[in-house]
Amino acid sequence: MISGVFILFGIISIQKIGLDRFPMIEFPVLSVTTTLEGANPEIIDASITNIIETAVNSTTGIESIKSSSSPGVSVVTITFNLDKDIEVAFNEIQSKVGQVARRLPDDIVPPVVRKVETNASPIMWLGFSGDRTIQDLNLYATNILKKQLETIDGVGEVRIGGRRDRTVRVNLIVEKMSALNISAIDVVNAFNREHIQLPGGYLVKDQSEKMFKLDLEYHQIEKLNDLLVAYRSDGPVKIKDIAEVQDGLEDYRETARFNSLPSVGLGIVKVANSNTVEIINKIKLKLDSDIRPNLPLGVTLEISTDDSVFIKAMVKSLQSHIVEGTILAAFIVLLFLMSLRSTFIIAVAIPISLLGAIAVMYFFGFTFNSMTLLALILLIGVVVDDAIVVLENIFRHHHEYDVNPFDASINGSKEVVFAVLTSTMALVCIFAPVIYMDGIIGRFFESFAVVVTSGVLISLIVSLTLTPMLCSKFLIKENFNIGWDQKKLKKNIIVEKLEAFFKILEDSYSKILASTLDNRWRVLLLSFLIVLLSGYFFANINKELVPETDESRFTVRFKTPLGSNIDYTYRKLLEIENKINTQEESIASVFSSIGLGSQGQVNSGYISVRLIDKDLRKKSQTEIINNLKTEFSMLAGVKAFPAGVSIAGGQRSEKLKFSLIGPSIEKVAQFSSELQNKLSENTKIGKIDLDLQLNLPQLILDIDREKSSSLGISARDIAESISVLSNGLDVARFNDYPGDGQRYEIRLKAKEGTFQKTNDLNKIYLRSKSGELVRLDTIASFTEVLGPAVIGRENLQYSANFYTDPSIPLGEAIQLVSDVSMSILPSDYKIELDGQAKEFAKTSKNLFFVFILATVLLYMVLASLFNSFFQPIIVMLAQPLAVVGGIALLWLTGKSLNIYSMIGMVLLIGLVAKNSILLIDLTNQLRDKGKETNKALLEACPVRLRPVLMTSLTLILALLPAALGFGAGSEENGPLAIAVIGGMISSTLLTLIVIPAAYSLSARFIDKKL
Repeated sequence: MISGVFILFGIISIQKIGLDRFPMIEFPVLSVTTTLEGANPEIIDASITNIIETAVNSTTGIESIKSSSSPGVSVVTITFNLDKDIEVAFNEIQSKVGQVARRLPDDIVPPVVRKVETNASPIMWLGFSGDRTIQDLNLYATNILKKQLETIDGVGEVRIGGRRDRTVRVNLIVEKMSALNISAIDVVNAFNREHIQLPGGYLVKDQSEKMFKLDLEYHQIEKLNDLLVAYRSDGPVKIKDIAEVQDGLEDYRETARFNSLPSVGLGIVKVANSNTVEIINKIKLKLDSDIRPNLPLGVTLEISTDDSVFIKAMVKSLQSHIVEGTILAAFIVLLFLMSLRSTFIIAVAIPISLLGAIAVMYFFGFTFNSMTLLALILLIGVVVDDAIVVLENIFRHHHEYDVNPFDASINGSKEVVFAVLTSTMALVCIFAPVIYMDGIIGRFFESFAVVVTSGVLISLIVSLTLTPMLCSKFLIKENFNIGWDQKKLKKNIIVEKLEAFFKILEDSYSKILASTLDNRWRVLLLSFLIVLLSGYFFANINKELVPETDESRFTVRFKTPLGSNIDYTYRKLLEIENKINTQEESIASVFSSIGLGSQGQVNSGYISVRLIDKDLRKKSQTEIINNLKTEFSMLAGVKAFPAGVSIAGGQRSEKLKFSLIGPSIEKVAQFSSELQNKLSENTKIGKIDLDLQLNLPQLILDIDREKSSSLGISARDIAESISVLSNGLDVARFNDYPGDGQRYEIRLKAKEGTFQKTNDLNKIYLRSKSGELVRLDTIASFTEVLGPAVIGRENLQYSANFYTDPSIPLGEAIQLVSDVSMSILPSDYKIELDGQAKEFAKTSKNLFFVFILATVLLYMVLASLFNSFFQPIIVMLAQPLAVVGGIALLWLTGKSLNIYSMIGMVLLIGLVAKNSILLIDLTNQLRDKGKETNKALLEACPVRLRPVLMTSLTLILALLPAALGFGAGSEENGPLAIAVIGGMISSTLLTLIVIPAAYSLSARFIDKKL
């Protein structure tokens, strides 16, 4: 019934657990956004960013503080340690910001503290395009599609890419304005005076009332032309006399394309911690059943990117590996025991343990993802170990001693209960260090550890309860009083051949073992030399955080020189798209954009490329990206950087990210340029993207204040006039009547093309105190300089960010950056790693600690169970033997040492101890019966040969489908499986020789009860 409970809860849990790419990792990140309209980056940096950074810096638990000061906006991003409660952090930061609010400029928009959802990047992008104007597409996407998609359960936000809202544009013609004696401020005042709505109150009678509707706005574009600006001698001056009124779009600072057509993108962001695949399935259902059938003729709504495609393919691949692994594990049992009944008894332990582990997953809130499914695959080979040991011993007792299956089940299970318990606890204890692991690997390992631990503990319960019970019921029962050898069993030739093979194997092993016991020191010395080989493999193996995975999608970030306008950037985007289309046989869709994001810079853009399924194309994703890197390097006037998709959604995915930080922004710029040039001398470091934006062409206004004051023109008058005509001003709001329920901005701005050269600004006129217009160049001049577009800071110092995808291993690349920077940078300037590089360095530091702690805990568990200080050391000799095999096989197969293979190496600490425990446990039992040490070894080890080989081969074959690298996500599944397989092969072969030799040499210490 206990097993029935596991099955019941497991089946229910399967239906409720969601699917996702990775375990949920929520980084506690907060942002503080402050707006000061019109301020340049230097003012934002000094008067806002610096003050806020200093205030929040004293908050506990901060990992890093980054900021950007761009025109009019300060954004300070605070990242906390993973164990920091985000709600507590939010309250603390809000309090700190509130304390310095009065030190900030008076005319700011108050600072806004927000939680940053690091996993809140869109899970799906839709491309909306067709034979309509961009205004029509924008209106339909914003007013219809966005609202329909937001009603779907699980959708948290719908972002519009290439969004340009409807705007009533009043394109001022400065020549007509000056001819009619109208200034920019006159037009602003006219709108504030003539286009208004005010509350009118009520007209109340005895038993009724009527509301005054003081709606004095214009509600038709044509009538807006008649808005009165001023009276002159020739009569009234209306808007149509000095401007062109256009029902248009907001300023052209953002655009999007889908499959080479102008379009609007809709990015769908899921609610935090929700099921990605389930939400996307609901979206697709809504698209097919409700949205697409009702689209206007001539437009299409197509899927550009879809995160669920890879997730479902990966899960399907891992599920098939689970089935394949189960079949292979059962085959090994059948091969060794040559009994269908015994195979069934063993195989039953697999689904029960897996379903029990799945039930635990549900209660912990885990999803089916790459880590939990890998854990389930591993469990196939692990959970049968205990059942194999118990059944094999019962089988042997039934064969040699107890004809009655019931007696064989009792006596056989009693004999191995200690070995089963010890080997299970050995595996469980290695996961304790997980609680001390920080960073991404700690969170990844957490879900993996819970699933494996729960599955192993459930398998222990099954092996000591269900397995003996099934053996007592289903092993051959007839002729109890006759004896095994006298039973009339009909054997076939295959069984006879297998029995003969295993007999030869056991005899050969007995001879090798006897020779080993005669040459114990030589065996141990040879083993030590083999272990030393791992140093060579470790030094030469590639090291990285995560392997490159073919997800059938990648991104391209590109930028043109600072000062490029959107038209120039758009032309370069077309060139990049042409290069991407050289790989058209592999491409499913391309979504491109310029100006997306909070900074909205028109000299940078983002392209998302979706490939056809990897089974249907000839080139891998890595090959396509490398080909495009070559193609992009030939483009002039633009830098493009293709890369895979980041683990942390919304962040750049380059493997090597680091910052150069220091106290002076000028020095940071100088050293960054030197560092980039020096690193670029090594072509293996890759093409470096230096995100330092300090060379934006700028015009500095210099006012003759005495002259302007004498004319009654203030600095504010000058600044506002230039701002209205050059930058534009949303002066009022407009809605149609009857309308669509929306209100749109009325934007004043000089007609496009009015200002192209510095001298064109002389067309601006200002009104003096005498009422006459004064030309701008009579009281002010402009100077061209280079200045920052964005000022970046990190940990309260100025910073420059570097991004690259090196062709050399990440560990080597990090060392190269460290060496070069040490030769360039003075002591008060330093390098800070970020992204994968930071996590890699953190993981490398933690890994040694985890290995040591897991080893110590394993020793403590074994010492308490064996009641000996010395015997656990013998058991643990299998660990270095496993490390050799794991590292060697990774190196031979060309795999890297990464987050997945590292988990496999840690697992080996507990897995390989099982074989040693089986050998030593039976040897101890025989010695307790009075047998001499070597004779006990010569008897016990051949007896345990079959269960040792069975448990090792079941694990190896269970992981074999994942190790062979078939299916989606094989780049991640493979390294863990290969590391474990390599370790199991080497440790199994060497343990059968080395452990008896070490035990024999240590007999006197064991006899002293040490």
